[in-house]
Amino acid sequence: MSKHERSESKTVLEYLVMINEQSYSGIGRQLHITPQQFSDWIKKRRPIPQERLQALVDYFGVKREVFVDSNSFVKPLTPIAKVELHVMLLEQKIAQLEAERADEEDIEPYREKIRQLLQEKETEQRLTRITAALQRYDERIDWIFDTILHEIENERVNELIVMLEKGGKAR
Repeated sequence: MSKHERSESKTVLEYLVMINEQSYSGIGRQLHITPQQFSDWIKKRRPIPQERLQALVDYFGVKREVFVDSNSFVKPLTPIAKVELHVMLLEQKIAQLEAERADEEDIEPYREKIRQLLQEKETEQRLTRITAALQRYDERIDWIFDTILHEIENERVNELIVMLEKGGKAR
């Protein structure tokens, strides 16, 4: 199983537990949730009831939309969801530091990390679009991608830009 497949099999809730260095049983005790309930939610066997969802939202300090889909089932941890979650947590940290009137030099590394994560998100979104285009199984699309990749790999990006600009003006 690849790194990408492993992250796809995790859920946002499972990841939040891990990055907060918590255990299911520890959170369960605090929120009066049985380990079986927690497991059912993480494994997507059952939706999270509204009152429990609110308790989780309050506990982790994140929005409802981060946890669940429109049917109240926990969301999968996609690469984009992972980046969005990290950005949200960093924004919370920045807000906390600003409230504490921390020096800008202490806050800037968090802002820089957010900028890096947003670039990573753009890359992930691009990869998602490319994957969707390739899954059309159209030989013409495959040829287009192969041609573009060949030009990039042979360091002929400027020539590729010229070629694409000419094609765009012909429309």
